[in-house]
Amino acid sequence: MILLVIFDLDGTIVKNSIPFSEMRERIMKRINCHENPPHLYEFLKEKGKKYLKILEEEEVRRAKYAKVVTSLPKILNYLKERGVKKAILTRNSRKATLIALGRFSHDFDSIITRDDGFEPKPSDDGIIYLLSKFGIKNRECMIVGDYDYDIIAGEKAGCITVRIGDGYGDYRIKKIEEIIDLIEKLNHS
Repeated sequence: MILLVIFDLDGTIVKNSIPFSEMRERIMKRINCHENPPHLYEFLKEKGKKYLKILEEEEVRRAKYAKVVTSLPKILNYLKERGVKKAILTRNSRKATLIALGRFSHDFDSIITRDDGFEPKPSDDGIIYLLSKFGIKNRECMIVGDYDYDIIAGEKAGCITVRIGDGYGDYRIKKIEEIIDLIEKLNHS
């Protein structure tokens, strides 16, 4: 039985009209840097708090133009009716996350952002915390995301991984709303 679904934010339940690459470019211009670090957050964190503030400002700017996927209310309602816990695990700041989610932020049992002190994905720290918080076994938990870090973190924690779009994972779906059928299938097999 699936008792907990942990969602990634960007590209999973939130669609951004400003691509990450554009946000990255703006940040690098603001800090007058011509490098292209593979891990933006880690790169800026190493430089200091002032740089993380710039990251947050740009994330907030991006979040203001973000929209939740149209099927989110249906998915949240489906999970709520079945008593399935709902959580978000994102590398975003809390401020940007809450702006992007808007009124839906209240529909989640837990929201974990990089501001909460856990090692960010691909670490499984946040997942392990959520499993413990809700008293749920790893195979009763589904991690849903669109990026390798989501799947890697889920695999490390021993959870069921669901990849939206191309890439690997225990299950692959094209659209987020397909998780309803997948949960039905898993819970009745």
